[in-house]
Amino acid sequence: MKVFVKKLIALTIIVSSMVACQDSTTKDAEIFEAQTSLNKEEVLSMVETMIITYPVSAITNTETTTTISSDFDLEDYAAKTNRPKLTFPFEITIDGEVITVNDMRQLKMLIKRVKGRKKPEFIFPISVKLADGSPQEIADKEALRAYLDALDEDVKPVFVFPLSISVNGKTIEVSDENELKVFMGKPAKGRRPHLIFPLSVVLEDLSILEIADKEVFKAYLDTLADGVKPVFVFPFSVEKNGETIVVNTQEEFDALVKKPKKGKRPEFVFPISVTLDDNTTKEIANEDELKAYHKSLAKGVRPTYVFPLSIIKDGTTIVLNSQEELDALCGK
Repeated sequence: MKVFVKKLIALTIIVSSMVACQDSTTKDAEIFEAQTSLNKEEVLSMVETMIITYPVSAITNTETTTTISSDFDLEDYAAKTNRPKLTFPFEITIDGEVITVNDMRQLKMLIKRVKGRKKPEFIFPISVKLADGSPQEIADKEALRAYLDALDEDVKPVFVFPLSISVNGKTIEVSDENELKVFMGKPAKGRRPHLIFPLSVVLEDLSILEIADKEVFKAYLDTLADGVKPVFVFPFSVEKNGETIVVNTQEEFDALVKKPKKGKRPEFVFPISVTLDDNTTKEIANEDELKAYHKSLAKGVRPTYVFPLSIIKDGTTIVLNSQEELDALCGK
């Protein structure tokens, strides 16, 4: 009996030691993980408190490297990554001081140092210039994000000055791009990848239209009703961060571009009229006649509308007196 008790005690000690060792190993792994990666709250704290010099590189859930080009990208990365890891070195700016961050320990110390602070922010609304020089008002942060999503990758927004920013609770008027960089760093660039042409789309009659270049693609988007997305023929390729990516499904494309670009034409109040090649006018009674007219045009040729005409956009009827007004309303 004594021998059995001794063996039982010895076995208990061994098992307890194994459990303790396992617990110790688990704790050591947790401590190591905490030292080599960030949590989501720390990443979001960086966005709120630090001016980060982009691009920076990061490690995804699949241990691949991704390029982060803006605060919006960093927020998205934090939301979908289990253990965020940034690749060092990279630069940040705090209180006007440019700091090179060389390792995770230094980064975590800096995050604690600026916790609760607010970096300079835009005071909305602000305005940007579109490709044709017309202004577009940006109402809030989400509208700015949508605007950047619509820009081709590496295209910089063009702000309309003066604009106002908030710095340490004070409102400061900024008069030019250089002054803005002093307070807020380099502006975030466009996020939409480059389409690699030619590519093809499916028309309403299920026929296939080949899109030869960017200008033809813009003309095609102009033929779509407001809110209608292009229907791509897959697979096709895009270029993002210098890498060519083959896109096989609409879901893959949506993930790359965040929000697929929609048709830009608002709804016309019919009837409207257009000028034909022989300078005669043609009345168009409804949407079906307008679609048939668009199909009759050569590739890249835009319709010539007779003004004034009325459109409905966001539930409001607007009278337009020129092509320039129509272009400005459609964001061209």
